[in-house]
Amino acid sequence: MDNTLNAFLRGIIEAATEFLPVSSTGHLFLFSYFFPFQNLTVDHEAFEDLFDIFIQTGAILSVVVLYFHVLWKHTKSASLYLIKKTSDNSGFQFYRNLIVGILPILVLGFAFKNTLDQIKMRPDLLLILGLSWFVGGLIMVFVEIKHYDEGDGKIIGMKESIIVGFLQCFALIPGVSRSAATIITARTLGVSKKDSAEFSFFLAIPVLTLAGVYKLYKHRAILNSETIGLLLFGSIVSFVICYFIIRLFMAFIRRRSFLSFGIYRIMLGILVILYFVRG
Repeated sequence: MDNTLNAFLRGIIEAATEFLPVSSTGHLFLFSYFFPFQNLTVDHEAFEDLFDIFIQTGAILSVVVLYFHVLWKHTKSASLYLIKKTSDNSGFQFYRNLIVGILPILVLGFAFKNTLDQIKMRPDLLLILGLSWFVGGLIMVFVEIKHYDEGDGKIIGMKESIIVGFLQCFALIPGVSRSAATIITARTLGVSKKDSAEFSFFLAIPVLTLAGVYKLYKHRAILNSETIGLLLFGSIVSFVICYFIIRLFMAFIRRRSFLSFGIYRIMLGILVILYFVRG
């Protein structure tokens, strides 16, 4: 497959799965298992590792654009609260919750970065992905059936942020999905579908941005006109398509639950496990 087409398809996959609770990294790993980049002038494994993480920055940019008014409102509120000591501390609480929510995964991700960097090279990667999709799907189905009639939903506070932050760490396992870990946890705590999804979006901004910067620094030696062009192309594709995917996703969950995503995960997990077992 032509590398430009490969980057284009990966950009679509990233955009379509990043903020859905199905694991974008898992889908990209699965795609690259069958369709790796070909005939690069740099180390193939290094570029694969860089590309699949870096193009997440395109998806992140779509969140910033779509929710810019929300982010600006909270930034302004937090600034006024800290500087002028206003009574409105909603912006301060918003960013406090985000910081608390991202700290666990940043600490564990850094502590085990060498192990995590090697996961894609494991011979049993497909089994890990299949089991993660299958088990995560079962949990999601159970949670959605139990919390289908959600009412108004609980507000996300410090306690909820801490719990979501720690359980988000399971997303370091390929196929678990950062979105799934955060959304399922928030839903279990009684948070509404809308607030669970949006909190997951906001947590993604610093987490995935830092992950992309780390990979870019780690593999800086392979950056040239060829690799930079593919990285930018994939990120642009991801940004454009993800902008519409998020809007469709939020419209979807206003009418329906996350149950269908759980069923999809179960079916995909079974197929991948069977493929691995059959060799």
